[in-house]
Amino acid sequence: MHIFFRLLFLFPLALLLHACRPAHKIAGRVPANPLEKILAAQAGSFDSILSRPDVYQVQIIYTQIDRDKQQRPHFTRYTWNLDDTRYFYPASVVKMPLAVLALEKINWLRASGYPKLSRDTPYLLDSLRPFQANYKREPTAPGGKPTIAHDIRQVFVVSDNEAYNHLFEFLGREEINRTLHDHGYVHTGIVHRFNYPGRDNRYSQPISFYDDRGGIFQEGERFTDRPWKNPQQSLRQGSGYIDGRDSLVLQAFDFSRKNWFALGDMEKMLCAILFPEAVPAENTFNLRPDDYRFLWQCMGLFPRECPAPAYDTAHYWDSYVKFFVEGDSKRPLDGSVRAFNKVGEAYGYLTDVAYVVDFEHNVEFILAATICCNTDGIFNDGRYDYDQTGFPFLANLGRAVLEYERKRPRKVSPDLRPFAEALRVN
Repeated sequence: MHIFFRLLFLFPLALLLHACRPAHKIAGRVPANPLEKILAAQAGSFDSILSRPDVYQVQIIYTQIDRDKQQRPHFTRYTWNLDDTRYFYPASVVKMPLAVLALEKINWLRASGYPKLSRDTPYLLDSLRPFQANYKREPTAPGGKPTIAHDIRQVFVVSDNEAYNHLFEFLGREEINRTLHDHGYVHTGIVHRFNYPGRDNRYSQPISFYDDRGGIFQEGERFTDRPWKNPQQSLRQGSGYIDGRDSLVLQAFDFSRKNWFALGDMEKMLCAILFPEAVPAENTFNLRPDDYRFLWQCMGLFPRECPAPAYDTAHYWDSYVKFFVEGDSKRPLDGSVRAFNKVGEAYGYLTDVAYVVDFEHNVEFILAATICCNTDGIFNDGRYDYDQTGFPFLANLGRAVLEYERKRPRKVSPDLRPFAEALRVN
């Protein structure tokens, strides 16, 4: 009896001690939603970074997807430090909207009197100015000729800069930004090409599409003097930068003439690409079902699976442009977990926006995140903390959310077959 009464006394005491135990915190705050609980549960991986928003500038969007009985997706979004008015350099993530707009433009042209035009139609770029170059042969493309399809495949599978520049020529700066704003992406501006110092981004080269019988569609040089001013905050960052003469300048680096693409717009656009029937009409694009399947394929393939170009796995490993879940590893992947995504890496910023699918466990979610890996505050010096900080952070974030999603109950299991089928290369 003595032991029994002791247990009766100790049991409520244990409950009291458990109730008084401090709750898990992340960056000094008690978690209030699933994303914060995920981060707090693995605070050892995240707290040292999330507790320094002035240095790492982390923003996160975690979007849960729940299907109804008709398989229609419904989104629930949770965010960390999201601020679409605060600038971060989006780098190659801007290639995603150009790929979508290029397909949309082809569809508008087909409906406007050019029915033979398609994403597989060969094209050539003419040069009128000293900073331009003719482009009519592409050895890595089927048939050895450039096509919009080949450009889009390259911008997603390995994030090719030249392919992005070709899409920039096809669309032109004015059309890119006007169309994006018309579609409701008001925190986005794409104003320059990549790796073209001295090139005037106001001009777009003449472009001609053709087949064996002759010309199909031609568009001359386009020019715009509209400035498309970046409206975001914090456009001057860091304590110094390396200038064009390899000299250190001890002033903040000015991003005011760089592209911008807010994380909220990235996530919204990805939803429009994946689930156009479930987003507001103004955010969708004029794409055909085959266009969507093509985009899903390009976004989901590993480089070794790409039909063209053929990529060397020594340089382009499976997770080369897949930062979530496996971004800190170069090991071969079995493909049971896929990210249909677009990444960016430049000026110390790492960004990924992804629809992550676990085919084995029938799990799906959307994750978008950005982190600044430039703790010394010097920009353009090529010395960034990608390997030590950025890649591990994004990989751990992806793994933590995936683990949570595998345990999250769902009333309706998602039908992931359309995405699995999109990955099949003919």
